[in-house]
Amino acid sequence: MKRLDHLIQSMQQGDDAPAMSRVDLLLYAPCPVKLVVKERIEALAAEALPPLATHIPMGCTSVDPYDPLYMETGVEKLPAVIASIGYGDFWREEFVKRFVRTGVFESVRPRVLNPLYAEAGLEDPAGAYTIYGVTPYIFLVDHQKLGALPAPRCWADLLDQRYRGQIVMCGDGDDMADAVLLNQYKDFGERGVTALAANVKSFMHSSRMAKVCGTAAPDAGGIFIIPLFFAESTKLPEHVSVVWPEDGAAASPLYLLAKKSETARMAPVLDFFANGFGGIDSATWFVPMDGSRPSRLPEHARLKWVGWDFVQKNDVNSLRDVLALKFRGLQPGTTCAS
Repeated sequence: MKRLDHLIQSMQQGDDAPAMSRVDLLLYAPCPVKLVVKERIEALAAEALPPLATHIPMGCTSVDPYDPLYMETGVEKLPAVIASIGYGDFWREEFVKRFVRTGVFESVRPRVLNPLYAEAGLEDPAGAYTIYGVTPYIFLVDHQKLGALPAPRCWADLLDQRYRGQIVMCGDGDDMADAVLLNQYKDFGERGVTALAANVKSFMHSSRMAKVCGTAAPDAGGIFIIPLFFAESTKLPEHVSVVWPEDGAAASPLYLLAKKSETARMAPVLDFFANGFGGIDSATWFVPMDGSRPSRLPEHARLKWVGWDFVQKNDVNSLRDVLALKFRGLQPGTTCAS
């Protein structure tokens, strides 16, 4: 893997790479909001004096294109703000020990905190990570496929053998729903991961899930574990319903790490994440931490977050990868449909 110097050089050779060798913001955003986020961030960057250098790669890959940053040893080599999604390399133990626990980063807060964040404990008590949104994983249920079986109401229900061959898991290539696996492991241990894997019929990309749920597709099941955006952005058949788990949608973080020494200079960009992201229409389905706007989520909606104690006690990046490998290993012959 390339170190930052080589990474910057390669980025500059791309069509959307910054013109300067210094990069102030590196951002990987969820595909459904990426274009709008890119436009708004770049507008703010252009208005700054001097202008801020940003890099926001387009495309929808499962791997951050700048993950090699975690290997850097000098804080001066890091950009002012790193923003990404999921439990990638910026949760890796060596990066956390080197930069997060040494006080390099400082979190930001919105003017009004989303009550779901307060309830779930999504604010970092150490004041390093800022979770500005989440990808919530909920259930899409095809009642015709389930037949006489009841719809699951919580995550524990998915471990029941009566759902054998009924569950379709969000997974694309080597990428999987990391928040689902980590939460299942935290709550139920390896037994929970094994029991869930035993009930899985197939793996699918989120966009295909929304298309085939409720159809006679051979790899479709009665229960789909799917990001909320894809469930809400598709017209569903009458026999398909969205089920928000009673114990909370498994929350995968959209987060940023801002250098404490750069928060004043990067204030307009940081304010966007804290207070402006929620103004994007489709960002509703990524539950912004900004709680100043009306919510379109159901009143009973809750978020299921692994918790900062769990994050501190575990290398969640490595644990995620181990669990994903184990999960797929329990599904011999299953391929990912995309």
